[in-house]
Amino acid sequence: MKCKVYSAIVSIIALISLGFSIFTFSQFEKIKTTYENQLKEKDKEIERLKQEKLVLIEKIRFVEEKIKEANKILKRKGIEIKIPEPKGGIFIPAEKVKISDLYFESLEKSLKKFVKVMTDIPIGLPLKGVVTSKFGYRRDPINGKAAFHSGIDIKAYYKQPIRATANGKVIFSGWKRGYGKVVIIKHKYGFETVYAHLSMKRVGINKPVKAGDIIGLAGSTGRATGVHLHYEIKRYGRYINPLELLYLNKTNSF
Repeated sequence: MKCKVYSAIVSIIALISLGFSIFTFSQFEKIKTTYENQLKEKDKEIERLKQEKLVLIEKIRFVEEKIKEANKILKRKGIEIKIPEPKGGIFIPAEKVKISDLYFESLEKSLKKFVKVMTDIPIGLPLKGVVTSKFGYRRDPINGKAAFHSGIDIKAYYKQPIRATANGKVIFSGWKRGYGKVVIIKHKYGFETVYAHLSMKRVGINKPVKAGDIIGLAGSTGRATGVHLHYEIKRYGRYINPLELLYLNKTNSF
């Protein structure tokens, strides 16, 4: 009798153990499947981030190239822009910033427009030198009478290269009374630039020029007391002060 009871107890225990094992294995399979699915999702997320990183790298490269191009243009125009050191700002957790929030598309368009405008508007120096006479009313250096100075005079050495300050087309290359040998370039947006007292002209009429191209050499031809460049800017036929477009910040002013 005792043996039968003992056997029954053992059988019950075995059944309970088997049931528990089946339950445990089933739960394990469920947990395993859940983790596998989570890993697959993580793998997909990692792959997506890799693709976003590649896109981001390409956009950064594009921006860097445009910045280099812009700096090259500025350098050819005799302009050096100093970027202020960072001072701080609000804290934005990195995980809250998406690539779409970086406005790369807008930045690309702005850079393209900046580069285009910088080459089409006469900004910068036609040569490196000190401004010896500014725009406006002054005492004439030859006869001493009050007179209006339609441009600025920049000190130069003999045959110093003179560069176009913007893309354009030469509309005059020759001799003008008072100006001596002179080159006049027509630009977009109604601008014209005048480069006078040259010792030599390097461009002919109707020739297209790019910002930074050498259009002549400094001299003292015409009504001049010494070697220098007389530089004028007109817009829609009206004289404007070249100093307003010559420099972009105090670092570049004399």
